[in-house]
Amino acid sequence: MISQRGAILKRRTLNTGKYLILLLYSVVTIFPLLWTFSNSFRTNDEIFSKFAIVPESFSYVTNYEMIFSTSIPLAFYNSLTITLLSLFIMLVCAIPAAYLLSQYRFKYAQLIYLFFVIGIIVPRLSILIAEFKNYQMFGFFGKQYPITLCYATFELSIAIFLLVGFMQSIPPSLIESAKIDGANSFDILMKVVMPISRNGIVTVIILAFVSIWNEYAYAMVMIPNIKFRTLTILLASAKNEFFVEYGMMSAGVVVAVVPMIIVYSFLQDKIISGMVAGAVKG
Repeated sequence: MISQRGAILKRRTLNTGKYLILLLYSVVTIFPLLWTFSNSFRTNDEIFSKFAIVPESFSYVTNYEMIFSTSIPLAFYNSLTITLLSLFIMLVCAIPAAYLLSQYRFKYAQLIYLFFVIGIIVPRLSILIAEFKNYQMFGFFGKQYPITLCYATFELSIAIFLLVGFMQSIPPSLIESAKIDGANSFDILMKVVMPISRNGIVTVIILAFVSIWNEYAYAMVMIPNIKFRTLTILLASAKNEFFVEYGMMSAGVVVAVVPMIIVYSFLQDKIISGMVAGAVKG
């Protein structure tokens, strides 16, 4: 009886510790967002004179009026189009490759899979100089959309890693049944594998979207043209040597973060199930 009570007490203590850690992590994660959102409705004087999570008044929208009167809307459009095009290219390459590596056995299949997996640990900045030289050689430097090829390539490794693990969990009987019914490889991919793997595909889309949307170094080097600048570059340059309008910058950060929050909020259940399933095999 005493040992049973001790086990219950131990379990409750462990659960309490877990919840406290999760609560602390939530506070550390959410606090900067709330603080930035509050500062977006405040002036520089208010920001420096008083720390506040809740702004004095939500009626002060001058900061948002200022950012929408600048080139930030154009930068938002540039970031959105570049991100979506990068995602499209990445998915067109990753889904068939993952299907091939997960459902077919052929020579060097494991070597090819290992080649993609190794790409996960390669730092992007380590190949920036080589990519810059390639850009100049192909005449891409300064143009808007060729950078999507870089972004799609960067996300290809993690996408294939997750999708292969997810597709390997598909029961072989489903694939065999489709083959018996006369479906070819393309039909199996489109009508069987992709619908079952939608959680994994959504997971890949979310992770790649956040990564590409926040990318800074390549966009700064490869796209010097002001009218093609992405949102991250414009926000980083929205200051001068002697003065920074922190309220307006906070409003710009809110505008940049909102799309990611919206997308993740609607698809969080799929991204969690997709990460779990993708980690089972692969």
